Amino acid sequence: MRLTGSCLCGAVGFELEGWVSPIQACHAERCRKATGGLFSPEVAAAGDKFVWTGEVGNIASYEAPLLDTPPAYRRNFCRTCGSPLPVEHEGMIVLQAGVLDNCSELDVFRHAFVGQKSGCCEITDGKPQFEGQPPVPDVSELHE
Repeated sequence: MRLTGSCLCGAVGFELEGWVSPIQACHAERCRKATGGLFSPEVAAAGDKFVWTGEVGNIASYEAPLLDTPPAYRRNFCRTCGSPLPVEHEGMIVLQAGVLDNCSELDVFRHAFVGQKSGCCEITDGKPQFEGQPPVPDVSELHE
């Protein structure tokens, strides 16, 4: 799969090719605050074919204090418009589905940290729900 994306102002963009996960809807408080949404629509992608485009000097990072154990909670964003941008994590790229130019081939496959979800968010899609951090999925589970 080949995907492109960018921030709201268009200053920073990216291209990626290869394996891309379906969307994990993360309801953790930190993820909600970082995205401004009722949940964070997270996508993971292979990091070996990820390329930044545009003004890479416009990328800023924020690393929140550890809550329990490493790794730290890190977010990249555009210095101009504040849009969330992809982050490298353990050889993978993690990004918000909303910054993709087209995510019509992606679907939510599970909900994480539903124990922290907003009271106004009702989950009705029947996808698996995890009170906290879900287990790392088997790749075959992601291609169903």
